[in-house]
Amino acid sequence: MTVAKIKSFTHAAEKLGVRQPSVSLVIKDLEDDLQVRLFEKLGHKINLTAAGELLVQDAEDILSKVAGLRERMDELKGLKKGKLAIGGSPSSAASFLPFVVDSFKKQFSWVDTTLRIDRTANLEKRLLDGDLDVAILGRTPKSPLLVGELYQQDDIVAIAAPDHPLAKKSSVPLMRIAREPIIAEEKGSMVRDQLEERFARLGIPLMPKMELSSQIGARDALKNAVAGGLGVGFITRCHVKSDVEAGRLKIVKVPDFKLKRNNYLVVHKSRQSTPMVQAFVKILKREKGRW
Repeated sequence: MTVAKIKSFTHAAEKLGVRQPSVSLVIKDLEDDLQVRLFEKLGHKINLTAAGELLVQDAEDILSKVAGLRERMDELKGLKKGKLAIGGSPSSAASFLPFVVDSFKKQFSWVDTTLRIDRTANLEKRLLDGDLDVAILGRTPKSPLLVGELYQQDDIVAIAAPDHPLAKKSSVPLMRIAREPIIAEEKGSMVRDQLEERFARLGIPLMPKMELSSQIGARDALKNAVAGGLGVGFITRCHVKSDVEAGRLKIVKVPDFKLKRNNYLVVHKSRQSTPMVQAFVKILKREKGRW
């Protein structure tokens, strides 16, 4: 390109900081490879042949595309453009995750950010398939290709309507609660699985009077059912905090019941160090103290 612009091997070599024979050799090798003449000498000047003109046009186009590609890569490194697909369990979606996503979008408004709410097993599959960049799961990932770390931990508590007989007691054994109508999430949810395991230790089956889907809205339905006096429910403390403060529900203290609901930050090993994921994780950890 430099030889074509300056039309001199000697001056091109000076501009490039190399010896003139080196420039001539490169041109000769290129002509031999393409099997065409690229330059013709007219006196002390050289001009491009028709083949040379065509080569320069294509070379300029290629260099322009390479420059554009580098610029786009720099934009991506600087989080100026890009996409981020986030996944979350219904539990995280009902509490902190939408607020974290909103904080990310406010800071990186030019990033195409999407949020998908689904069950943990489905989210893990989407991470493995590359459909998601990062997700909040209700358990540690099963696949060795995924990396997970504990993000948040919350107590699972028993709740009842304020006028329920058990709500008026200072503490209630789990065996006593087991005799009440139980309102629980459907099988397969993290809270339900832990409840069944804990009840099994008591030697009694967990047979809920009402089972609710673990999708978004289920926790509100569970709280409404409990507040309406239909039975005793189990839910994570963060999801019932405002209801307790408002006097709508009451936490029943169960001394022999200590279960926790965990949320794990999970990413695919191949995407751990991508700028988008790192930026989101940074905001996620910064916002942690708010929930």
